[in-house]
Amino acid sequence: MDENRGPQREQEQKKDGLQEEVPMEENPAEYSFMQEMIKDEAGGKRKIRNDIWRTAGLGLVFGIVASFSFCAVKPWMENRFQKDPQQVTIPEEEEEEEGAETEKPEETEVIEPVLDTDSYRKMQKAVSAVAVDAEKSVVEITGITDDQAWMTEAYDHSGSVSGLIVADNGRELLILGKISPVKGAGEIRVTFSDGATCTADILMEDSSLDLGVYSVARSVIPESTWAQIKTAVLGSSTTAQKGDPVIVLGRQFGYAGSMGFGTMSSNKNTIETADGRYHLICTDIAGAIGGTGVIVNLNGEIIGMIDQSISEGEGKNLVTGYGISDLKKNIELLSNGQAVPYIGIRGLDVTSDMEDQGIPKGVYVREVETDSPAMAAGIQSGDVITKIDGTKVASLSAYHTALMDEKSGIEVKVEGMRQGAGGYVDIEFTVMIGSSQ
Repeated sequence: MDENRGPQREQEQKKDGLQEEVPMEENPAEYSFMQEMIKDEAGGKRKIRNDIWRTAGLGLVFGIVASFSFCAVKPWMENRFQKDPQQVTIPEEEEEEEGAETEKPEETEVIEPVLDTDSYRKMQKAVSAVAVDAEKSVVEITGITDDQAWMTEAYDHSGSVSGLIVADNGRELLILGKISPVKGAGEIRVTFSDGATCTADILMEDSSLDLGVYSVARSVIPESTWAQIKTAVLGSSTTAQKGDPVIVLGRQFGYAGSMGFGTMSSNKNTIETADGRYHLICTDIAGAIGGTGVIVNLNGEIIGMIDQSISEGEGKNLVTGYGISDLKKNIELLSNGQAVPYIGIRGLDVTSDMEDQGIPKGVYVREVETDSPAMAAGIQSGDVITKIDGTKVASLSAYHTALMDEKSGIEVKVEGMRQGAGGYVDIEFTVMIGSSQ
């Protein structure tokens, strides 16, 4: 019975893929190292496949994590390691030499065209095309308060003004606009002509004019928006003439995205501010109180920044703005992160009639602003300023130009004259130039 059981047990072990050591009767020590094993080849292939799938899965997970990490970190990296902004330069306008003779064009026979209603339609279409192109540089600036929900219709916000894209320094898009309506807001957003909105910051401001430059990081502006916007072309408000056709764009009618057409009625009116005088562009176009926007000529050039708060008297409902020529130096300084120099006097030119009364030529100080650098230096009403840092100033315009060439935070020598018991005597002040912020 035991003899039959042995072979049967051996067959069961082979069937299970196992093999015990076979005892060797002859010299067992010589074959003791030998051991028979049955290798599972199918299991090895399965393991290789599992390893491949595991590696591929880990690679996929790593790629997804890396992609999301890159998207999340990219804006921070761009802001952290972005290149220095380029210097913004506003080209100066060429001044015509007084007394210069201009060549008279040869007289040619002028054939008057026949005008009809179709001609008028073509003219309107051409002017509208100029307006639509200029509108690419106009934006909407909105201040968002903590208790105010953001809405896509920017004109629903009272704290909203029009802005003008004036420069691109390679790092930021720079926008000129009124400051007070959005100052103090928890967040500032800019809406471009294609409807895209981006957050913005106030880069610098000029409180004397209530104007400032806003900055929008280039990295947050959608690629599709770049094809729909452009930097404004600044024209000349000094060469514009009464009767010229003009286009108004922005919020001049009290709501965003408006467009109007009319005529420039005057560019001779002025408004006095601290340390300067600015020419105004007046039109015959009715506007809303508090309206903002831009005035454009038929070449598509910006010739004025609308600010209805400067309108007075009977003309307060007609669109009025600062002439762009007088703003160019301010725009350049603010765009480069520099403050507009400030001394703090309100003056006027000494006219020939005033000279006849014994008042010397220069800038007559009509008023000194409270807590200004001028007051701190001892300048008083009635003084006449004749020089700034060695530069003669015979008019308020010359005074303003000389001041704009200085920098805030430095001391300059201001020379002038003050009336004494025996007439006017020379005076001199050391003034620490401040900033109009």
